[in-house]
Amino acid sequence: MKKIAVFFSVLTLYFLIALLAVTYLKDQKILVIKGGTLIDGTGKSPVENSIIIIEQKKIKAVSQAGKIHPPLFARTIDARGKFIIPGLVDMHVHFLNESFSDLFLLNGVTTTRDMGNNIDFIITLRDKINQGILQGPSIFVSGYLINNRKIPFGASQYTAVVKNPKEARKIVALLARRKVDWIKIYMTLPRNLVRIIIKEANKYKIPVAGHLRRVDAELAARWGIKTLEHTTGVSEALLGEENFEDAPPLWTISNKTWLHVDRTKYEGLIDLFLKKNVYITANLTLYQGLSSTPDELKKNPHIKLMPEIFQNGWKNYLSRRFLELTKDRESWKITKKKIEEFIILFKEKGGKVLTGTDTPWPYLVPGFSLHKELELLVEAGFSPMEALLAATKYPAEALNQEKNLGTLEEGKIANLILLNANPLDDIRQTQNIDIVVKDGIVIQRERLYRSLLKRQKSSQ
Repeated sequence: MKKIAVFFSVLTLYFLIALLAVTYLKDQKILVIKGGTLIDGTGKSPVENSIIIIEQKKIKAVSQAGKIHPPLFARTIDARGKFIIPGLVDMHVHFLNESFSDLFLLNGVTTTRDMGNNIDFIITLRDKINQGILQGPSIFVSGYLINNRKIPFGASQYTAVVKNPKEARKIVALLARRKVDWIKIYMTLPRNLVRIIIKEANKYKIPVAGHLRRVDAELAARWGIKTLEHTTGVSEALLGEENFEDAPPLWTISNKTWLHVDRTKYEGLIDLFLKKNVYITANLTLYQGLSSTPDELKKNPHIKLMPEIFQNGWKNYLSRRFLELTKDRESWKITKKKIEEFIILFKEKGGKVLTGTDTPWPYLVPGFSLHKELELLVEAGFSPMEALLAATKYPAEALNQEKNLGTLEEGKIANLILLNANPLDDIRQTQNIDIVVKDGIVIQRERLYRSLLKRQKSSQ
């Protein structure tokens, strides 16, 4: 009998050990972030001493510590003294190199929208990241820019030229087959083709973004455009009778039109945007750059992390195209101020502004430039909370991803940042990053930064 009792005791012990082992292995797949102050991206007041439970890349639960209890053996991050915000979104990038992936993640940019690229490269990159083959931010792609002529600088290689309605319908169908997430129309497309492209895109349920000029923002809004890039098309709509049919090729953005806008038309145009649910990607970083001197641009300390080909290209830009664009730098400063004036009124009336940088436009380093955009929005008159919404909640809505992204709530993808200080006190604290979590995977910021420096040195 003793032997039988011992046997069953040992068996029970093995069973308990096995049960604990299974529980341990299961719980180790769960990540708990405990004790931090949660700024969840909804616009609500911060939650102190929060707890976030993450399982299989999604947020399983979020609350105040003590109200929910994590599994026994879960991996835990002690976030006491930290501030937790959603992963950031850059709504206007050109993801021209795989190395940009680490630069975005280094800065807590967990989602990007690519607004013009080599279609084979960018779709392959998007899919590799989505499948977990490559670490990087999620990418929503547009593929080609659609215009009626080639763009006379770097983007010409990924311009799809359409000259008539048949070609316009054909390119939209092609992009739909390639499973793009967005369609982007460009500045000199005539009215009939813009209207056809937006109509065709709607058939495929693909939203349209516009870098506008020949067709102004009022017409584009009436026809169903979803986002206005660089705040383009707005000044043209406010000028009234001006004709932009023959806009000079280099006027992709202009320091000419905003100088003469009719302020009395602001509210009427904004009311239309609100009615049509149009978002504005302000891109103040671009206008800040065009208001700066070459020496000011060169002072960017993050340039050293960029691949050498971009650093050399930027130097060439400063000695040539930049000089042509900024002959009248004062007019760029006025342009920036008037854009800020417009987007502040748009925001105050309920409009939604999105963060977008146009990186790698010269001296805008991927990821770092998004934090500069947040600073510029606050300088323009946004509160830190409003700036954060422009980089989290509103982009998720514009991307039709509000069920997955943008806020830290139960059921959403676990993209978040642990900060060392409060961004609501000073928006620059969004740069004070300790840890980034992308799809539930923890990225130690300092370790990633050191690896980038090492990689850059070895490539020189």
